[in-house]
Amino acid sequence: MNGTSVLNLVRGDNLMFRLVSGAAKKLAISQPVLLLLFFIIIVVSLINPNFASVSNASNILVDASIYGVAALAMTTAIICGEFDLSLASNFAMSQILLCYFLNLWGDSGLGILAAILCTLMVSTLIGCINALVVVKGKISSFIATLGMMTVLRGLALLLTGGDMIATSNEFVKAIGRGTFLGISYITYIFVVIIAVFYFVLNYTRFGRNIYATGGNYNVAKVAGIKVDFYKFSIFAILGLCAGIAGFLFVCLMRAGSVLYGTDLALTCVAATVIGGTPLTGGKGNILKTVVGIVLLYVIYRALAFLGIGGYYNSLVKGLILLVIVAGDAYFTNTGRSALAASNQ
Repeated sequence: MNGTSVLNLVRGDNLMFRLVSGAAKKLAISQPVLLLLFFIIIVVSLINPNFASVSNASNILVDASIYGVAALAMTTAIICGEFDLSLASNFAMSQILLCYFLNLWGDSGLGILAAILCTLMVSTLIGCINALVVVKGKISSFIATLGMMTVLRGLALLLTGGDMIATSNEFVKAIGRGTFLGISYITYIFVVIIAVFYFVLNYTRFGRNIYATGGNYNVAKVAGIKVDFYKFSIFAILGLCAGIAGFLFVCLMRAGSVLYGTDLALTCVAATVIGGTPLTGGKGNILKTVVGIVLLYVIYRALAFLGIGGYYNSLVKGLILLVIVAGDAYFTNTGRSALAASNQ
């Protein structure tokens, strides 16, 4: 091999290195959470190969799917500039009502359908009540949903006496245990809901107006957007998704309790913020929220595989949220400073 050939080979290697490093840097900037997800999976799999098993991956996706449905709704609400603290209590109430209705009517297909529809109607109605208080009463969504959270929790305790309510209905058992190609039916339901949210937010006028309402309420109102309608719709969607999440949870556990899902709202906000959606509204990405919720459950399961679990889950969730929020604030302020310096 002559000198020219060696020089061309070195240049080619350098070009390839620059291209690969450039692509890796671009991916690290645009998709840091996705890279972190892959990094954790690889590291924990090297320590404990069972972590990379199909059954473990399926279990992670099932857990992420249940809370993920509510996280999609929470992300949409935050994009619109709203928030719902009552999501966890609505989730618990949906579990309790569904188990009760299934035990009452679940002997026939029509009865099962009625039980599911009644549960979803009640959860959506709760969301609509929140919407009326916020939109018509001009009450902060934080205060309004905090009050609803307390009311629902108290009502659930009254209905159950604080006890768990179970169901042996075969339909929910079949949904919870059923798989196709090794993946749970629950995960497939979540994928369908992801597709619906993604399409609506990115390809419909409704979705564009959600972003506009959250971006600047007054400007959107002056532009002729029916901002009150969109805010009302958001709370109805939150209620509906709390009901769907409750249905999926009952399919998995075949029981409901006021104690199940008390961390739902925090988990949804954590997944939303980890996915890069700012709490200021007007911006957000549904698919990144999905990555965020999967990342949280990968971390939870990784801690269990490493012999660290239980109470550490809440600690890790809080730390991740603090780090992501602090990092987002740092890079946002850095970007603003750089922009201001360039304008001088």
